Amino acid sequence: MSAFYHFHWTRDEHADCLVLMTTLADFVQHDFMEIVDQDLISGNPYPEALIVIVPADAAQEMKSALTGMMGSEALLRLPNDTAIVLATFDERGKIVVSDVLQGELTLGSEDFTAIVRAGTLYLVKSREAVLEAPPGHHFVHPKRKHSRAFFRTANALIQGEEIGFLALVLLPYLGEADEKVWVDSSSIAALVYAAYALKGRLTKKITCIQIQSFLSYEGVDRLQVQDPSKELVLISATASGSLPEIVARKTRLPEDRIITLFSTSKQPSGTVVFDARETIRGLEPLMLETFDATQCPWCRDGSRLITFVGDQFLADAAVVLPYTIVETAASPALRAIMQKYRAHKAFSLRLHRERPGHGLFVDLQYTLLAENNRAAIRKMVQRNIPASTSHILPTEGKDSEQLAAIVADEIEALGLPRPEILSSSSTGVATKDRRGVVIVAATIGSGQSFQDASRDLRTPFKNLPRTYFAGVNKHSLAEYQGTLLKDLEHNNREHKHIFCVVDAMTLPHENQFSSWEKELTFWRKVKADLPERYKTSKVVSFIERRIRILLRDIVENDFFLTNTAELQLELRPSFAFWDSAYDTKTIKQGDVFATIASILESRRKPSKAKSSPDLAQSPFHLTILSSENFTRFNDGIIQASLLRAAFPHELSYAHTTTANHSAKIGHLILKMLERHAENQGEAVLEFLVALATRQMTLATVDLERIVSFPKNKLPKLLAAVLPYVLEDEPYAETADSETEVPA
Repeated sequence: MSAFYHFHWTRDEHADCLVLMTTLADFVQHDFMEIVDQDLISGNPYPEALIVIVPADAAQEMKSALTGMMGSEALLRLPNDTAIVLATFDERGKIVVSDVLQGELTLGSEDFTAIVRAGTLYLVKSREAVLEAPPGHHFVHPKRKHSRAFFRTANALIQGEEIGFLALVLLPYLGEADEKVWVDSSSIAALVYAAYALKGRLTKKITCIQIQSFLSYEGVDRLQVQDPSKELVLISATASGSLPEIVARKTRLPEDRIITLFSTSKQPSGTVVFDARETIRGLEPLMLETFDATQCPWCRDGSRLITFVGDQFLADAAVVLPYTIVETAASPALRAIMQKYRAHKAFSLRLHRERPGHGLFVDLQYTLLAENNRAAIRKMVQRNIPASTSHILPTEGKDSEQLAAIVADEIEALGLPRPEILSSSSTGVATKDRRGVVIVAATIGSGQSFQDASRDLRTPFKNLPRTYFAGVNKHSLAEYQGTLLKDLEHNNREHKHIFCVVDAMTLPHENQFSSWEKELTFWRKVKADLPERYKTSKVVSFIERRIRILLRDIVENDFFLTNTAELQLELRPSFAFWDSAYDTKTIKQGDVFATIASILESRRKPSKAKSSPDLAQSPFHLTILSSENFTRFNDGIIQASLLRAAFPHELSYAHTTTANHSAKIGHLILKMLERHAENQGEAVLEFLVALATRQMTLATVDLERIVSFPKNKLPKLLAAVLPYVLEDEPYAETADSETEVPA
């Protein structure tokens, strides 16, 4: 929560104005500084103007504080030519310029109207006040009307500064002698109190207001207006405009006393504070319309109902659907990149520095940076690097520095002057005249390295051409990528900056795979709990060796557990998701895991061809990996990749609706235990550990079947692990009296 509500407003003369608004009488410097600093870090070089809107009784303190901050770059990090305007509002919500503290910027009443509208629109969109049902679903209202979307004002009333902003918006519509306000929903009561409290403070009059909810359509009969001059009706939102009309007929109130906060109606009645039709431009025309059940077009199409009552949602039973991976799940782009990267030790699992778990790392030494792959980099340089480039800044890492040197070579090969390569620790030091800069990163995940570089280059390179050049983008379909791209390309009124990538993959955005961390905890537990009957040198040696592997970066063929002969899982010929033949001896486990992880992540994201992803998840729609995936792909290395790359909820088969899949997987594991020494059972240890760590869950009846497998037919390691499938503490307070099992 902050003391200031902030947003951006644009007009032709000033393309990018940062607006901060508060209803507080006191100045909170920390919140002010944090907003301005974070706005700079967001990717914009800087706003062309800063507009601060405060209540009239805070104007003097704000002016004094801003004047003091302008003298210190540490307090207000804005260029000296950035216009800074202080504006104030009175008890009627009228906004006027109080002082222009720096630069030049003229604002009139029309500008402030546009500013308020921009702030309201930003609030509605950022808080997702328009709720849209997920694919294959639609809403049923308390009055049994159906719609695919609706406007929920309560979503825009979450933080205090947002309520304060809307209180300012509401001020012009309040009467001078109001004593009672009728609201259609109690969710907007806080806004009414805030608006009258603000008005009372500015007029220095104590305002006692009574607020009563009439519960929308079903409670219109409760409306009993006694004195129209002292009562008004405030409606949160309307899509059809019918509720204000009903209220008008019932109360005989004049139009200016029936106020609707948000309206998406084409023909609204009464007084509308904000015409919200702009917020629904991207929706289908029928989305916000309501229909009787017998006339509902979505019911006719087989759409499922989501019931909600008042401000609370009562979710219907979720549908659980299985998904089977097919050969076409691997896109041509993925096949092409894997043909380039496989068999070159490109993929490893690196421990995160700041949080538990491993992230998939892409090593470019023998792939993109190899001499035989220069053509791809050369093509990107020719197509995207401006001739004005005078400097190159590599982000941290040897791969980035090597890629930066290659880019410099290719620019020089075009007959252009060789750019000067800067140091990431001294971006402001340059010997050549600055004309343009290329920021080079070997791989990007979140894009933080590019955003940090953008911030460092803001002062020395100002608005000069800036090109962001990445070798591999690991999260090309992540939701944040669109925002990242806009931030990096943004250049105020100048031409956009350039963002280009040589190779792109699709991996989970957080790039955090927890399976190995959970496995480490499991083996430590097994080692501590291991009964004497299983504590052979062979079993202990296996556990200790695996713990050592999990405590470091995981490379080559240490991704997965071995088979019972302690041989590493290997890929056999004809992998469905790769093109052309390959030498199975050169393929590493990381190659297969990266392929499966990329396929699964791409199935979680919507595509142009299919709005609902194959692995879609919502409160009303769940998808699991079908048990068929583990029978179709019978290579142990592929099965292990699926177990490790999937999310636990995608491997959750304990529900009654997935009982058939649980039974099939249970049967598969029993067959693996039976044939653990053959190819069919090579991944049995991976399955047992997945169940023991709850990466995969099965129905209790199937877990009991697995655990009941005769331990005397198993190697001691499998026999020791097997009870953990069903119990967390299988060896707690148990007698060590089981029949000895052979090694």
